[in-house]
Amino acid sequence: MIRPDLDITLLRCFLTVLDAGGFARAASLLGRTQPAVSQQIRRLEDLLGHRLIQRASPGRSQPPQPTAAGERLAEQARRLIALHDGLVADMLGLEELPATLRLGVHQHASDEILGRLVAEVARLRPGTGLDLRITHNAQLTAEIAAGELDLALPLAVVMDGAGQDGGAGQEGALPVSIDWRGTSEAAGTTALPLIAFRPPCIFRQAAIMALGRAGRRWRLVHEATDARSLAAALSAGLGVAAVPDVGRYDDIPHAPAGLGLPPLPGAMLRPLAAPGLGADLVAALAGLAAGR
Repeated sequence: MIRPDLDITLLRCFLTVLDAGGFARAASLLGRTQPAVSQQIRRLEDLLGHRLIQRASPGRSQPPQPTAAGERLAEQARRLIALHDGLVADMLGLEELPATLRLGVHQHASDEILGRLVAEVARLRPGTGLDLRITHNAQLTAEIAAGELDLALPLAVVMDGAGQDGGAGQEGALPVSIDWRGTSEAAGTTALPLIAFRPPCIFRQAAIMALGRAGRRWRLVHEATDARSLAAALSAGLGVAAVPDVGRYDDIPHAPAGLGLPPLPGAMLRPLAAPGLGADLVAALAGLAAGR
């Protein structure tokens, strides 16, 4: 019998499914479709002649569990991948990085690019662990300044061709549009019912700035603590809000043209890297964020 050569990519896929707790999450982390991940697992099982992951019973949702053969493979696959990645890093002379990369992403940008960023880190720094933090701008910038993050991806409002934080350059920035969403009976001179996140919030700032420039009166009717409560207030018809066009608000209708709302500025996602982080990694992630 001819012994097969194992593909490192298949082993990585297998471990990702186990570590991520499901095929869908693994697909997002690997930057692939769920059927493609399932196909890779089947290919690995065919090569080894063993069922490696127990399939869930019909109608039941549970994290994938390794079979006895899968447990043996997982233990040895981790050692093999670590050895493989160490050899590659040594031969390519890659810069030394922490065993875990601390990556912070703005909560409204994570839907847009998080899966692609994780996949790119895995490609450029195989074997590097990830400590992912999904939070708001103030926390991201504070943690970068304090040395608690290696790479942060905050959002900034774009005003007159520059970020509102004063940064002149937009190199490597991912444009994010901001839209008016929600409904309201208020029109004309009536104060517009406004829904917004608690400050500090760039979307709240963008809405108030746009309304102020247009001389439009407004009143705050709901101050949201998170995206779920803001979406609930919009769905209930309490008013309108300026929100990023990142997918999670797709079920909320755009504000009707009859309200005569002023145009909103855009936003940008710009990487902030800690000193000493590999230049190739920062450049690649910046390009990925910019859609290149």
